[in-house]
Amino acid sequence: MVLSLHRASRVAALLLAAAAGAVLAGCSITVPDPPPVPTLNAGPTDPPSYLERLKAAPVVQPTDGVTSTALPQFISDSRNIACVFTTSQGGNLNQPWEPNNYGDRANGAAPIIPVTNCLMVSYPQPAPADIADNCAGTNLGYLGGTALLFPDRALYGGCRAGVTAMEAAFGVDGTPNPDMDAIPVLASGMAMESQGYRCAPLDNGVACANLADGIGFFIASGKYEIFGPDTQASSTPTAS
Repeated sequence: MVLSLHRASRVAALLLAAAAGAVLAGCSITVPDPPPVPTLNAGPTDPPSYLERLKAAPVVQPTDGVTSTALPQFISDSRNIACVFTTSQGGNLNQPWEPNNYGDRANGAAPIIPVTNCLMVSYPQPAPADIADNCAGTNLGYLGGTALLFPDRALYGGCRAGVTAMEAAFGVDGTPNPDMDAIPVLASGMAMESQGYRCAPLDNGVACANLADGIGFFIASGKYEIFGPDTQASSTPTAS
Protein backbone atom coordinates (compact mmCIF):
# COMPACT_ATOMS: atom_id res chain seq x y z
CA MET A 1 0.00 0.00 0.00
CA VAL A 2 2.79 2.43 0.93
CA LEU A 3 4.61 1.55 -2.30
CA SER A 4 1.50 2.30 -4.35
CA LEU A 5 1.06 5.71 -2.72
CA HIS A 6 4.71 6.58 -3.31
CA ARG A 7 4.47 5.49 -6.93
CA ALA A 8 1.29 7.54 -7.39
CA SER A 9 2.93 10.66 -5.96
CA ARG A 10 5.90 10.21 -8.25
CA VAL A 11 3.69 9.81 -11.27
CA ALA A 12 1.72 12.92 -10.30
CA ALA A 13 4.94 14.92 -9.96
CA LEU A 14 6.10 13.78 -13.37
CA LEU A 15 2.77 14.69 -14.90
CA LEU A 16 2.91 18.21 -13.34
CA ALA A 17 6.46 18.70 -14.61
CA ALA A 18 5.47 17.58 -18.10
CA ALA A 19 2.48 19.93 -18.09
CA ALA A 20 4.61 22.86 -16.99
CA GLY A 21 7.13 22.09 -19.73
CA ALA A 22 4.39 21.97 -22.31
CA VAL A 23 3.06 25.34 -21.14
CA LEU A 24 6.51 26.93 -21.31
CA ALA A 25 7.19 25.40 -24.72
CA GLY A 26 3.99 26.89 -26.13
CA CYS A 27 4.58 30.41 -24.77
CA SER A 28 7.00 33.16 -25.74
CA ILE A 29 8.42 35.65 -23.30
CA THR A 30 8.66 39.19 -24.64
CA VAL A 31 11.53 41.25 -23.28
CA PRO A 32 10.81 44.98 -23.74
CA ASP A 33 13.34 46.99 -25.70
CA PRO A 34 15.44 49.37 -23.60
CA PRO A 35 14.37 53.00 -23.74
CA PRO A 36 16.18 55.03 -26.41
CA VAL A 37 19.28 56.83 -25.29
CA PRO A 38 18.67 60.58 -25.46
CA THR A 39 20.85 62.39 -28.00
CA LEU A 40 21.89 66.04 -28.11
CA ASN A 41 20.24 67.96 -30.92
CA ALA A 42 21.45 71.53 -31.32
CA GLY A 43 18.80 72.26 -33.95
CA PRO A 44 19.28 74.91 -36.63
CA THR A 45 22.03 77.40 -35.93
CA ASP A 46 21.92 81.11 -36.69
CA PRO A 47 24.13 82.24 -39.57
CA PRO A 48 27.21 84.20 -38.55
CA SER A 49 26.64 87.91 -38.04
CA TYR A 50 28.22 90.56 -40.21
CA LEU A 51 30.57 91.37 -37.33
CA GLU A 52 31.71 87.73 -37.13
CA ARG A 53 32.18 87.59 -40.88
CA LEU A 54 34.20 90.80 -40.86
CA LYS A 55 36.47 89.42 -38.16
CA ALA A 56 37.06 86.30 -40.26
CA ALA A 57 37.59 88.12 -43.57
CA PRO A 58 41.20 88.23 -44.78
CA VAL A 59 42.60 91.76 -44.83
CA VAL A 60 44.14 92.72 -48.16
CA GLN A 61 44.88 95.78 -50.20
CA PRO A 62 42.39 96.53 -52.97
CA THR A 63 43.46 95.86 -56.52
CA ASP A 64 45.37 98.65 -58.25
CA GLY A 65 46.35 99.96 -54.83
CA VAL A 66 46.04 103.66 -54.13
CA THR A 67 49.10 105.83 -53.64
CA SER A 68 50.49 106.30 -50.15
CA THR A 69 49.26 109.91 -50.05
CA ALA A 70 45.64 108.99 -50.78
CA LEU A 71 43.10 108.16 -48.12
CA PRO A 72 42.47 104.39 -47.87
CA GLN A 73 39.45 103.71 -50.06
CA PHE A 74 37.78 101.08 -52.23
CA ILE A 75 34.80 100.43 -54.46
CA SER A 76 32.75 97.23 -54.77
CA ASP A 77 33.09 95.30 -58.01
CA SER A 78 29.44 96.12 -58.77
CA ARG A 79 30.34 99.84 -58.67
CA ASN A 80 27.37 100.40 -56.35
CA ILE A 81 29.26 101.26 -53.14
CA ALA A 82 32.48 103.14 -52.45
CA CYS A 83 33.98 103.66 -49.00
CA VAL A 84 36.80 105.78 -47.62
CA PHE A 85 38.60 105.65 -44.27
CA THR A 86 38.87 109.29 -43.33
CA THR A 87 38.29 111.83 -40.53
CA SER A 88 35.66 114.24 -39.30
CA GLN A 89 36.32 117.60 -37.64
CA GLY A 90 33.64 119.93 -36.35
CA GLY A 91 30.99 117.86 -38.09
CA ASN A 92 32.72 118.16 -41.47
CA LEU A 93 34.06 115.16 -43.35
CA ASN A 94 37.37 115.01 -45.12
CA GLN A 95 35.56 113.56 -48.13
CA PRO A 96 37.69 113.26 -51.30
CA TRP A 97 34.75 112.79 -53.66
CA GLU A 98 32.44 115.67 -52.68
CA PRO A 99 32.89 119.38 -51.84
CA ASN A 100 33.16 119.95 -48.08
CA ASN A 101 34.19 122.42 -45.39
CA TYR A 102 36.70 120.18 -43.66
CA GLY A 103 39.56 122.63 -44.10
CA ASP A 104 37.75 125.70 -42.71
CA ARG A 105 39.60 127.55 -39.96
CA ALA A 106 36.49 127.40 -37.81
CA ASN A 107 37.07 123.67 -37.46
CA GLY A 108 40.60 124.09 -36.13
CA ALA A 109 39.70 123.80 -32.44
CA ALA A 110 37.49 120.74 -32.92
CA PRO A 111 38.89 117.25 -32.31
CA ILE A 112 39.73 115.09 -35.30
CA ILE A 113 37.67 111.89 -35.23
CA PRO A 114 38.45 108.82 -37.34
CA VAL A 115 35.45 107.71 -39.41
CA THR A 116 34.51 105.49 -42.32
CA ASN A 117 32.19 106.96 -44.96
CA CYS A 118 30.41 105.01 -47.73
CA LEU A 119 28.40 106.34 -50.66
CA MET A 120 25.98 104.43 -52.87
CA VAL A 121 24.39 104.51 -56.32
CA SER A 122 21.23 102.48 -55.63
CA TYR A 123 20.02 102.40 -52.04
CA PRO A 124 17.10 102.08 -49.59
CA GLN A 125 15.65 105.08 -47.80
CA PRO A 126 16.19 105.34 -44.02
CA ALA A 127 13.61 103.94 -41.65
CA PRO A 128 11.91 106.67 -39.59
CA ALA A 129 13.64 105.44 -36.43
CA ASP A 130 17.06 105.93 -38.07
CA ILE A 131 16.61 109.56 -39.12
CA ALA A 132 19.28 111.27 -37.03
CA ASP A 133 18.94 114.91 -38.10
CA ASN A 134 16.09 117.37 -38.63
CA CYS A 135 18.01 119.01 -41.49
CA ALA A 136 18.16 122.57 -40.11
CA GLY A 137 14.68 122.29 -38.66
CA THR A 138 13.00 121.48 -41.97
CA ASN A 139 12.59 117.74 -41.37
CA LEU A 140 13.15 117.44 -45.12
CA GLY A 141 16.05 116.12 -47.14
CA TYR A 142 17.26 113.29 -44.93
CA LEU A 143 18.06 110.75 -47.63
CA GLY A 144 19.62 107.32 -47.91
CA GLY A 145 22.69 106.42 -49.90
CA THR A 146 25.33 107.30 -47.31
CA ALA A 147 26.65 105.48 -44.25
CA LEU A 148 28.98 106.82 -41.59
CA LEU A 149 30.82 104.90 -38.89
CA PHE A 150 32.14 106.69 -35.81
CA PRO A 151 34.01 105.06 -32.90
CA ASP A 152 30.78 104.94 -30.88
CA ARG A 153 27.92 104.81 -33.39
CA ALA A 154 26.87 104.08 -36.95
CA LEU A 155 24.53 106.22 -39.05
CA TYR A 156 22.66 105.54 -42.25
CA GLY A 157 21.56 108.47 -44.40
CA GLY A 158 22.04 112.19 -44.01
CA CYS A 159 20.82 115.65 -44.99
CA ARG A 160 21.61 116.64 -48.54
CA ALA A 161 20.15 118.13 -51.69
CA GLY A 162 20.66 116.09 -54.82
CA VAL A 163 22.46 112.86 -55.49
CA THR A 164 25.53 111.23 -53.97
CA ALA A 165 28.90 111.44 -55.70
CA MET A 166 28.46 107.76 -56.58
CA GLU A 167 25.11 108.45 -58.25
CA ALA A 168 26.61 111.37 -60.11
CA ALA A 169 29.40 109.18 -61.49
CA PHE A 170 27.81 105.74 -61.91
CA GLY A 171 24.05 106.35 -61.90
CA VAL A 172 21.78 106.04 -64.92
CA ASP A 173 22.35 109.69 -65.81
CA GLY A 174 25.84 109.78 -64.35
CA THR A 175 28.79 111.63 -65.79
CA PRO A 176 32.18 109.89 -65.91
CA ASN A 177 34.46 111.13 -63.15
CA PRO A 178 38.19 110.34 -63.30
CA ASP A 179 38.53 110.52 -59.51
CA MET A 180 35.70 108.03 -58.99
CA ASP A 181 36.92 105.79 -61.80
CA ALA A 182 40.33 105.58 -60.10
CA ILE A 183 38.98 104.14 -56.82
CA PRO A 184 40.49 100.63 -56.48
CA VAL A 185 38.20 97.60 -56.43
CA LEU A 186 38.04 95.41 -53.32
CA ALA A 187 36.99 91.84 -54.13
CA SER A 188 33.96 90.28 -52.47
CA GLY A 189 34.84 88.58 -49.18
CA MET A 190 38.11 90.46 -48.82
CA ALA A 191 38.53 93.15 -46.16
CA MET A 192 40.27 96.49 -45.89
CA GLU A 193 41.23 97.90 -42.49
CA SER A 194 42.28 101.31 -41.19
CA GLN A 195 41.99 103.34 -37.99
CA GLY A 196 40.44 100.40 -36.11
CA TYR A 197 37.65 99.95 -38.68
CA ARG A 198 37.25 97.05 -41.09
CA CYS A 199 35.09 96.89 -44.23
CA ALA A 200 34.39 94.09 -46.69
CA PRO A 201 32.08 93.61 -49.66
CA LEU A 202 29.59 90.91 -48.59
CA ASP A 203 26.22 89.68 -49.88
CA ASN A 204 26.13 92.16 -52.78
CA GLY A 205 26.72 94.98 -50.34
CA VAL A 206 29.36 96.24 -47.92
CA ALA A 207 29.73 95.69 -44.17
CA CYS A 208 31.88 97.93 -41.96
CA ALA A 209 32.50 97.77 -38.22
CA ASN A 210 34.54 99.03 -35.32
CA LEU A 211 35.90 95.63 -34.35
CA ALA A 212 36.76 96.62 -30.79
CA ASP A 213 33.21 97.64 -29.85
CA GLY A 214 31.18 95.65 -32.38
CA ILE A 215 29.44 98.72 -33.83
CA GLY A 216 28.83 98.81 -37.55
CA PHE A 217 26.55 98.70 -40.54
CA PHE A 218 25.69 96.68 -43.61
CA ILE A 219 24.45 98.46 -46.73
CA ALA A 220 23.16 97.13 -50.05
CA SER A 221 20.91 98.33 -52.83
CA GLY A 222 17.84 96.70 -51.28
CA LYS A 223 18.50 96.82 -47.52
CA TYR A 224 20.65 98.14 -44.73
CA GLU A 225 21.35 97.20 -41.12
CA ILE A 226 22.84 99.09 -38.20
CA PHE A 227 24.23 96.80 -35.51
CA GLY A 228 26.04 97.00 -32.20
CA PRO A 229 25.90 95.68 -28.64
CA ASP A 230 23.37 98.33 -27.55
CA THR A 231 21.60 98.74 -30.87
CA GLN A 232 18.56 96.87 -32.11
CA ALA A 233 19.37 96.06 -35.74
CA SER A 234 17.23 98.12 -38.08
CA SER A 235 16.66 97.76 -41.78
CA THR A 236 14.37 98.62 -44.62
CA PRO A 237 13.88 96.71 -47.88
CA THR A 238 12.78 99.67 -50.01
CA ALA A 239 15.33 100.77 -52.59
CA SER A 240 15.31 104.09 -54.36
